[in-house]
Amino acid sequence: MIEDTNTAINPENVTTGGPVEGACIYVNFGDDVTLPETATESLVGEGSGWENAGELSDQGWTTSTSATVNKFKGHHGSTLLTESANEEVTLKLECTEVVRPTVCKMRYGVNNVTVDGTGFVTAIDPTVLPGQILPIVIDSLFSNGIIERAVFSRAKVENVDDEAHQRGSLHVYGMTFSLLVDEEGRPYYKRRARLAAATTDGDGDGDGEGDGV
Repeated sequence: MIEDTNTAINPENVTTGGPVEGACIYVNFGDDVTLPETATESLVGEGSGWENAGELSDQGWTTSTSATVNKFKGHHGSTLLTESANEEVTLKLECTEVVRPTVCKMRYGVNNVTVDGTGFVTAIDPTVLPGQILPIVIDSLFSNGIIERAVFSRAKVENVDDEAHQRGSLHVYGMTFSLLVDEEGRPYYKRRARLAAATTDGDGDGDGEGDGV
């Protein structure tokens, strides 16, 4: 480990990002949702309420922040004061598992998707845009061995991409979510953990949580 000082350059702080192994995006359609507060606590298991949304496209996912800035100028034309207004944060992603019930419910709304007893989607009755507000969790693995969990506690579909049905085209559901702030004024929050520093709990995943990430 390189000592981090005010004068040192530490290449261990440079990293690329990617998904964790296996499922990395989860959504919850329940009414009383418990949001994770750590990067490693498990979201799987009976009664958790979290559903796996499967694989994303190679575009991954993107958060964007935009704001209108009001500029107040003096008589000579110089800017004296700036003030941010109308800030908006969005989440953009493309789901590739378009026959997965969870993905269909995200795209079209829970009440517009019919699933049979085997978990197969038998009917979709679209509305213009689903009005549901959902929590979404996305786990990432940095190349320097850090897990980062992004928690979007109140996401609402704002826009959907065109659905390509051309021969040979990958069928995806591209969605852009508006991120509404939570009770603490956060559009989303992140939690991190070092894999190398996590304790071993005997299940072989090395995260100390018992079920893996």
